[in-house]
Formats: sequence, C-alpha cells, structure tokens
Amino acid sequence: MTEQPSQGRVVIVGGGFGGLFAARALGDGPYSVTLVDRSPQHVFQPLLYQCATGILSEGQITAPLRRILRGHRNVRCITAQAVDVDTAGRTLTCVRPLGEQMSIPYDHLIVAAGVSQSYFGHDEFAQYAPGMKTISDALTIRRRVFGAFEMAETTTDPEERRKWLTFALVGAGPTGVELAGQIRELATITLRNEYRQADPRDARVLLFDGGPAPLAMFGARLSGTAAQTLGELGVELHMKTIVTDIGLDGLTARDRDGNETRYDAMTVLWTAGVEPPPFAAALAEAAGAERDRAGRIVVRDDLTIPGHPEISVIGDMMSLRDLPGVAEVAMQSGLYAGRRVRHELTGEGQIKPFRYIDLGSAAYLARGKAVVRAGPLQLSGFPGWVVWLFIHIAFLTGYRNRFGAILTWWVAFTRDIRRERAYTTREVGRVRDVYQPIEENEAPAAPPKPRAASDTPARARGKASSG
Repeated sequence: MTEQPSQGRVVIVGGGFGGLFAARALGDGPYSVTLVDRSPQHVFQPLLYQCATGILSEGQITAPLRRILRGHRNVRCITAQAVDVDTAGRTLTCVRPLGEQMSIPYDHLIVAAGVSQSYFGHDEFAQYAPGMKTISDALTIRRRVFGAFEMAETTTDPEERRKWLTFALVGAGPTGVELAGQIRELATITLRNEYRQADPRDARVLLFDGGPAPLAMFGARLSGTAAQTLGELGVELHMKTIVTDIGLDGLTARDRDGNETRYDAMTVLWTAGVEPPPFAAALAEAAGAERDRAGRIVVRDDLTIPGHPEISVIGDMMSLRDLPGVAEVAMQSGLYAGRRVRHELTGEGQIKPFRYIDLGSAAYLARGKAVVRAGPLQLSGFPGWVVWLFIHIAFLTGYRNRFGAILTWWVAFTRDIRRERAYTTREVGRVRDVYQPIEENEAPAAPPKPRAASDTPARARGKASSG
C-alpha cells in the first residue's frame, strides 16, 4: 500500500466506539487516515442482547463504517485484521480476508482493537457456551434460545423438555443481567400463547457469578434493586458460585462452601470476562510496553505508550487510572487521541492530558425497569428505564437506526411482539474464520441432501425388512 502520502499518515486499528470517534476527530485534515477493522461495520455492542432475543435486528445496531465516514474524504476504511507492528519501521502488518498479509505504513498509530471473550483459561467452554461480543455471537445465541423452545415443543419426554427449557448464564454483569431478564420476558410474555405441548412460562433462567450480587459495580443499593427485580422476573440467582465445568447438557458449579452441583441445561451462555485480543501482546512486545494483570497496555496521561509518542492505545485495550472497559471510556479516549494527533500534525500545539468524565452506567432489567448510576445520581424502576432509553437512542449510530429502534421498541413494549426471530439451522460464525488462510484444494462442504425412501440402498432396505 504505497498510495498514501509520505507525511501525515494516521492508521487507526478498530472500528468500535474508540476508533470511530478518533476517525471523526481526524476527518477533513491535511493528512491521510486509514481505519482498519476485521469487519466493515460498526456494531453497537450494548444492544447485542436485544438482537439475540428478537427485539432488534442486526441492521438496527450496526452501520457500515464507510457510510458513517463518507463525508471525510481523507479517511479510508480497510477490512483486515491487525496482527503485528514494526515500531522501528513504523509499519502495521495486517491479514486480509482469505489470509493474505499486507503492510500499512504509519506516522501515527491509534490502537482501539477492543477486547474479546475470556473464558479464564478454559477455552474449551467456548464450544458449549458462546459469548456475546459480535453480531455472529448474537445470531448464534438467537438460534440457541429460540431453537430450545422448538426442541421443547417436539419432545414427548418431560425430563428432556425440562432440560430444553433451562437456560444457564455465566456472569452477572450488565450483559448477563440484561440477557437473563430478556429470556424470562421472552418466555413469559412473547411466547406464552404460541406453543401447544410445551409451556414457555416453565422456562428456568439460572444466573451464575462468583461475586456477591448482580451488577455489583453499580453499588449496593442498585445492585439490591437489580437482584429483587430479577427475582420477580423468575431469574434464579446463584451468586458466590464458580462454574467449574460446562458440557453439552449443562454445567457444574462450586458454591462458597466448596460444594459442587450439576445443573442440567441444554442452553449455556457465557457473559463473564473479557481479555485483550492477541494483537495487544504483539504490540506490547514490539513497543516494549508494560501490561497490567488483565493484559491491557499501560499508557501515559496522553494515552501514548512510554517511549513511543507516535502510538496511542485507547478504549478497552488501555490501562490508565483503573478506568473501566465501557463504551463511554472508548468514546472519550478516541475523541481525545484523534484531537491530540490532529493538533500535532497541524502544528496547533499540545493539548492537556486526558481527563475522563464519568457520565454513568445503565442496565436494562425488564420492560419499564432499569438501573442508572451517574455520579451521586442513582435511578431505578421506570425513571431509570426512561433515562436508559434516551441514553441508548442518543448513542446509536445514524438517524435510521435511532428511528428504527424507537419504532421497534414501541411495538415490542406495547404489543408484546418481537419480530426479529429468524435464525438459520446451520451454525453461524463457528465454521471457519475468514482470516484463516485457505489450504490447497480446500472447498466448502456441501450441506447433506435429504434422502428419499426410494434412494435407500438395497442392502440397507433388506436389513431393515429382515429385522
């Protein structure tokens, strides 16, 4: 990639909140900006759980990066995955879809690569308990949740039906709490009159966490409100409990007394733990950067790596003053990094060190019920739900998504209708990563063809008839 000018080349890794806000701050300047992301779309991750449970479509919580940044003529978007960096030569190494490597030179590098799901050293759990960080994850969870009700309807075994109607979630942070509440609402309101053999209202939702209470980061009062609301919804809380094993038909958990219990559940979802992507380790090694216990890169007050003022790390990947890995931190740090680099490239002088303004946190519990914490302000119930609505409408990307979300919420909340319930009968996002190189003679596997009775081999028919 040699078409970029030799001076003023800014490369941004990641098209999430941090990378998008940095790109906007750098738009229309006398320099080039290249935004690199695995996906060509920006995902509003706080609402992935509503996509997974049939309220919003994937199109309502995503927006094409090229469309968002189309007005900034100096910004170019590239679909690729960053894998390494040469700090001496100031070159970023990326992998294109299908596995081919490419190099992108830079004068300033802004890293906003976000985080991935962490299974705390038990990566084998991933095949049984999908996380929820991407659109692919949300669609996989949608298939498992709605598919579980279909399987419960078709079985004649009460024990098997009970297993299919049991949903276990690991992690009682905002994602786990919101998803657990939505599964119970789905079962008790949306689906209650749609089945004839299975009763969706019998669905059990088990929420496990090693901490003392759900939403512990919101403080004792709001955490207590969340626990009470979840209990009223029918969510079964298993706090101070560590999940030690997950299989096809359930999980094993150890309580605070050391007792282990097996829970039968055909649907297990992982909503606990995050970790930096592999690129964080590659960047830290190349730049000689320090990493904290969580693997995040330690940065200075101007969000740059010590000894490398040309490299900024923002959002969930940065470690600075114990700031949480939330969307608001990513937005503010992205805006700051973009402005700082812009000032340096245009000779406008230095700007003050980064200062985070805590605008609070919000979590949806049920229709008409949410908790919101913003400094000394703590809201719950209906007032918290109204504030939650305005916050998410404000931060959704694009007027089409905002308007569409408002209409969809109106229908969902007033008529108990969830229209986004389509799912495929084949795995989504679990077959092959597009960034893995294609092996020689590799071809996509064809789906199995249904066999008619007349197509049964004669030998098989003979054995069947002779039995």
